Amino acid sequence: MRGAVQPENSARDRSGVRIMSVQPDRDHAFVEVIGVCGDEGVAELRQRVDGLLIGGARFVLVDLTGAGEVAPSTSSALAAAGRQLTRRQGWLRTVGPDSSSSAARYEASLLDLFTMYRAAMRMGPGMAAGAG
Repeated sequence: MRGAVQPENSARDRSGVRIMSVQPDRDHAFVEVIGVCGDEGVAELRQRVDGLLIGGARFVLVDLTGAGEVAPSTSSALAAAGRQLTRRQGWLRTVGPDSSSSAARYEASLLDLFTMYRAAMRMGPGMAAGAG
């Protein structure tokens, strides 16, 4: 992907999970979880999403496809953030293989993904770098 947005923040807990977040504009945000997301990872994920909410994000996409395994508390953390976003007339969507979790009820549609892509591309080549 030409002009991919660089991650704003990246964190790695002791178990090796890496969590990255990008907020290409005020309304939209993307969070990616890579590796096994244990209790420490869930705490970091919750903190990261809270930061995006404070930053004004209304539409948050959480990519769990790279998460080998997620702690059961991940669903409740994402559901709580989703409720906050719904009150703002926004949403939290997930992308990932964990269809058994309650967070999967909010799985991203193709339209959601396209909306996030368009928001990222509006930043322009001066703000973005890399190839995807």
